[in-house]
Amino acid sequence: MPRRHLHSDQVLFFVVTGFAEGILTAMTLAAGRILDPAGGSMTGLAVRIGLVAGLPDAVVFFAAEYSRQQGSLLHMERQLNLTERGRLASSRLGRQALAESLSAAILSAGCAFGGAAIPLIVAGLLPGPGWSTIAIAVSCLALLGAGIAHSLAGCRICWAAALALAGVLTAILGAHLAVV
Repeated sequence: MPRRHLHSDQVLFFVVTGFAEGILTAMTLAAGRILDPAGGSMTGLAVRIGLVAGLPDAVVFFAAEYSRQQGSLLHMERQLNLTERGRLASSRLGRQALAESLSAAILSAGCAFGGAAIPLIVAGLLPGPGWSTIAIAVSCLALLGAGIAHSLAGCRICWAAALALAGVLTAILGAHLAVV
């Protein structure tokens, strides 16, 4: 049996959720600091918030994907009327499910780290007001939305506007919470 890899729709799911979650986490945690004229260095903050976004993302997506795949194996066992429960899960298919779940978690966590760190690194590099960094992060979300719509043959403006609005609302919430 040839080794299966993540399908393009699965890759799209983990990339989209990772980037969107990372950007939204960065806006929630650091919008107050980005907008503060005396905010200080953003590079260290970018790495810390990237880790805050990426590590939990890896755990969540590994647990979700692995449990989904193990559930599929248990469903196959019932469909095949196998008498011993967990037989497929302990086979090569189970090991394959583990490897695919780890790959998906690493992909999603890397995207979450990048989605969180990139706007904050940009904040540190751009002179001027911090709102420009938030505008860049919101623009990235809008582009992500347009990309999702393109891949799904959906309304690009609707998707872009929805994700951009989520970014704006999250940045407003983050500015009011002033977590960092």
